[in-house]
Formats: sequence, C-alpha cells, structure tokens
Amino acid sequence: MKFFRVMPALLFVVIFWVVFLVDAFIPGFTFNSFGLRPRSAGGLLGIFVSPFLHGNLIHIVSNTIPLLVLPFLAGLAMTSRDVVVILVLGALGSGIGTWLFGFNGIVVGASGVVFAMIGFLMANAYFSPSIKSILLAGASFVLYGGALLSLLKVMPYISWAGHFWGFISGVVIAYGFKQSQPYVKK
Repeated sequence: MKFFRVMPALLFVVIFWVVFLVDAFIPGFTFNSFGLRPRSAGGLLGIFVSPFLHGNLIHIVSNTIPLLVLPFLAGLAMTSRDVVVILVLGALGSGIGTWLFGFNGIVVGASGVVFAMIGFLMANAYFSPSIKSILLAGASFVLYGGALLSLLKVMPYISWAGHFWGFISGVVIAYGFKQSQPYVKK
C-alpha cells in the first residue's frame, strides 16, 4: 500500500511535535538552544537536531502539512526506503549548507527538509522523466511552488540558507537516484 510509504515522514512529524509539546511544558527551558549555529563548533549538533525543533505553533504547523503531503507524493513513485533517504539526506544537506553559509543566530525547523522534498520532486521529473514524475512535480509546484519565492528574498527570522540548501540537496538527491539506477526504465 502506497500510504505506508509516508510512514517515515509521519514518524518524523510525530517526533518533532513531541519535542515541541515537551518544550512548551517545561518552564524556563527550551530545546531550541540546541539549534544550528552557523560556523560554530557548538552549533554542529544543530545539523542533526534542528529539523526537530520549532519556534512556535505557526512554525511547526507550516512544516507539518508539507512534510505529510510531499513525502506522500514521493511515495507514489518510490519505496519507503527511498523516502527515508530523501528525508535524511535532505535534512543533512540543508543543515550542512546552513552551517557553512548561514547567517548569525540559531536556526531551527524542518523547512529545509520541505525544500529538499520540493527540489527532489521537481528535479526527479527532469533527471528521470516519466508521466508519473512530471505529474508529481506539477502537483508539488501547484501546492508549494509559492514557497520557492522565499529563495528570491532574504527575510528576517527565516533561514534563507536552510531553504536554499534544502532545495539544492533535493536536486542533488534526485541526480544521485538517477545515477544509481541508470538503466531502470519507468
């Protein structure tokens, strides 16, 4: 069943909601202090944990919905293992890029993973063209193409680097999938 291909993304979302709720109910403490700090040795841990941390309710909801929809779209054409690879490599690529090139401050949130999913779905239609991949890219663009506008402007309190490197990571992952299966016809 293709629904089960979204289970890794659902688990990811459940984890960051649990972290958010625990954080909300511990007075005087926040997990967000473990977020990514660009070019700081103390911020390296944030590469791995920042996708699980969110600043407020609007922030977490704005990452939750696309992280349920976009992996579901990817799962229509891929295995759940492939979806996990995209999520993990997308988070790492976004985190490493943000750590290397991000602006000052603490970066939290899973929007880099959202942009990795968008980048993957769009680039997959280019690198592995098929009716299915083109329709999935079109669906992701219709649903979340407006988010790509954030790549054109740096806005306060939004990690441009996280979005940009997430998107680039998705493109690289799609290219890597194509390279790992050069003779597979879809």
